[in-house]
Amino acid sequence: MWYPRSNRVSASTALVVGETIYLIDLGHGATQRMAEAFNASTFVNTPGGKIEESQSRFLQNVDALFFTHLHMDHILDYPTLLLVGQNAGLGQSQPLKVFGPGDRGQLEENKTGYHGTIIETPAGSRTPGTKEMTHLLWQAFAQTINDFTLDDGWVDFTTLVDLREIGWLQGSDIAIPLPRHAVAASAAECAPYFIDPNTTPCPSLEPFIVYRNPDNGVTVSATLVDHHQVFPALAYRFDTPDGSVVISGDTGANTCGNLQRLALGADLLVHEVIDEEWIEHQAAVGVPAALIEHLSSVHTKIGEVGGVAEECGVKTLVLNHIVPGNAPVGHLVRAKRNFSGELIIGEDVMQIGIGQPGSGRSTCL
Repeated sequence: MWYPRSNRVSASTALVVGETIYLIDLGHGATQRMAEAFNASTFVNTPGGKIEESQSRFLQNVDALFFTHLHMDHILDYPTLLLVGQNAGLGQSQPLKVFGPGDRGQLEENKTGYHGTIIETPAGSRTPGTKEMTHLLWQAFAQTINDFTLDDGWVDFTTLVDLREIGWLQGSDIAIPLPRHAVAASAAECAPYFIDPNTTPCPSLEPFIVYRNPDNGVTVSATLVDHHQVFPALAYRFDTPDGSVVISGDTGANTCGNLQRLALGADLLVHEVIDEEWIEHQAAVGVPAALIEHLSSVHTKIGEVGGVAEECGVKTLVLNHIVPGNAPVGHLVRAKRNFSGELIIGEDVMQIGIGQPGSGRSTCL
């Protein structure tokens, strides 16, 4: 969303470990912020002024991208990264590893009485996951992709990414450890599961590992959080040689203890937050009740987030994905209530160091 008098773009975080970059979500505006943060180059003098000596390759250091969920404000700059990224080095030394939710398995319950179009993919899915979304992007942008490969010498776009779905259906690259009677072979066979995405989108479970990088000692774990009716909605923990960072994703305050188990003792908890006074005002001016219910129940209010961070035992709480983006600082500082650690109100391209100086220091942006 666009918020007046705010320069915050949508949800995205970068974690830098040594020279390696890890991305978490890519909401609209995120790739521009990435360029501002990382895109440096060498310039040479010409009679008319300085020009870039060669094309920047700053994206060659991006090792992996992790999607918390597939809402638009977390994925809208994904096509931008895919389409222009290789011109800045994306996927050149090795494919970008993209981790994201798999197929939801069944359509959301119609709680609003909606009678409009339900979008269906050519493969017949109404709840596609990260892999199908990416393949459909190649199709949607076929004209420009084919032109750049055939006419301008760009490499095969489809080789730039290595897609890895985190899901609950058979065939998921990384299985969410949910209780089940049997393995579901497809979205049509979800019945054997104890878990119903429409009624139990955030069952209690232990964190599970989704990625390890032996070259720099980074391990990434995940868990489910409560952003119903989204399923799966994920939070991630990054353990690095310099310390640990947890990204909450979009979630209500009650995650059945999942976030607390994932984030226990972390150095940094980067957590979404919503201004409850803003929600109250939206309700008063006639915003639809269904949206008010969503805002109230599946986001974490300013008055709640400090208590969540305290339960996690983290050293520092960083507020990000602030809704609305123009929420007054006088409201946001209330997040310090019930939290004994340090509070940081996130700003775009803010850099937060982790670990001791001279340690190879990881940085969260």
